[in-house]
Amino acid sequence: MTLPRVSDLPHRLICFGFACLITTSFANHATAVEHAFFHENVLGTSLELHIVAEDTPAATRAEEIVLREIDRLSAIYSQYDPNSEFSILVKTPQGKTQSISEELAETLDVCKKWHTRSGGAFNPAVAQFSAAWEHAVKTGIIPDQTKISTDLQAISRPHWRIDKVAGRVRRTSSNPLSLNAIAKGVILDKVAAKVLNSSTNIKGLMLNIGGDIRVAGEITVNVEIADPGHDAIGSTNLSSIILKKGAVATSGSTERYYDVAGRSFSHIIDPRSGQPVDETISATVLAQDARTADVVATICGVLSTAESIRFVNSISGVECLIKTATGIVATSTNWPQKANQKDSQTATKEKQALPEMLVQFEIAKPQDSRRYRRPYVAVWIEDKDGLAVKTLSLFLMQNIPGPRWYRDLRRWYADDQLRQLVDEKDLIETVSKPTRNPGKYRVTWNGNDDNGKQVKPGEYSILIESAREHGSYQLIKHKFNLSQSFEKTLRSNSEISSASIRFRAE
Repeated sequence: MTLPRVSDLPHRLICFGFACLITTSFANHATAVEHAFFHENVLGTSLELHIVAEDTPAATRAEEIVLREIDRLSAIYSQYDPNSEFSILVKTPQGKTQSISEELAETLDVCKKWHTRSGGAFNPAVAQFSAAWEHAVKTGIIPDQTKISTDLQAISRPHWRIDKVAGRVRRTSSNPLSLNAIAKGVILDKVAAKVLNSSTNIKGLMLNIGGDIRVAGEITVNVEIADPGHDAIGSTNLSSIILKKGAVATSGSTERYYDVAGRSFSHIIDPRSGQPVDETISATVLAQDARTADVVATICGVLSTAESIRFVNSISGVECLIKTATGIVATSTNWPQKANQKDSQTATKEKQALPEMLVQFEIAKPQDSRRYRRPYVAVWIEDKDGLAVKTLSLFLMQNIPGPRWYRDLRRWYADDQLRQLVDEKDLIETVSKPTRNPGKYRVTWNGNDDNGKQVKPGEYSILIESAREHGSYQLIKHKFNLSQSFEKTLRSNSEISSASIRFRAE
């Protein structure tokens, strides 16, 4: 398989950062087999799908159902598709009506309930302020406070009125709206239900769309918690929990943070003030369904830490883990497992004593392709004799039973010792984190080999090998010395559109 100040409150405080990294383990069935599928540019991000099915045809049919259902639901909820049902509603003039599906009507009702329950921290009309701050990024001009005050009054009013009997909705304001804080969760829940109800041959599935994760059926998921500021593949994890038949969502500013006119700010806007949030940089929520996890993670990203803990503790079956800008991590009362208690200064010193490499690369999008399968990609370290010492990441499309490694990655595959070392290991966890752009990945290396031992000083090479089914084969290689720090932009190719390395020596 290849591959996420408030001392008076009843919660735990840990001075580390976090993000959620998830590995899957599937229940044993007499005939069920795990299948994994990966696609890029799905709902504007990446899709990771794991299916437990009794045979390969059933798993392949499940993949097709997932993609069709995502397309169908996107045609309802997408704000990026000008022809979606929601986009048409947003463009409907104030006072006018249009027909509405039961699915969109239900979601809008849920939005109103969470708006009320959160005291306004959740509000689809926050799109008014998001647009203003996005404009600030382009122009360098901070939004006018007087205009923000006027808009605050406007977004506090109702924006639609639904007549369920007639199947119509009336637009009661002209404010822009967004369902970004709930639509992905709604889609995950509906897709999971559709797949499990499609065939008795499907035993379970795990869906990850851009960091929002839904687990359904007979699958157990191990969730590992890592620092959101150091959440590249291979980073050290902080904690782990076991999740079955539930959902995980993360909201935060780690993927999108801006500087305008000397002011740093998050893309997350508080609809109660019209201002970017500055206390919470990441909030991860566990819930029984993805819709709830998605909404509550957004709310926790807006509320203060104290407010978030009280809010989550008031909701049955929901837990949260929050990181503040000052590095404090707070959990709700029944967060499943305590984080590792390592002194932050000790952890920092241990990290600084080791070499550190960050590899960033972007998978190329095929021409004229809306969504596309992720190619096979291997990233690894070789010594000066060409012997592999550490596999950093390995992306494969395991859509059939049998051997998990493919000969298409010819150089990586040729090293028998390397394949034996990593065989039956999950090198890449499923990540729950703020949504990132499709095809963009980060990999880190701390100077250890595949056995966890520090490599000897000397010359090494970093290799990025890629191969696409019915496509091209490409290899990127860069030599370096373990004693010399450097930064390097690597030559791109038809499969890897960009790649760079930042290395800090011991």
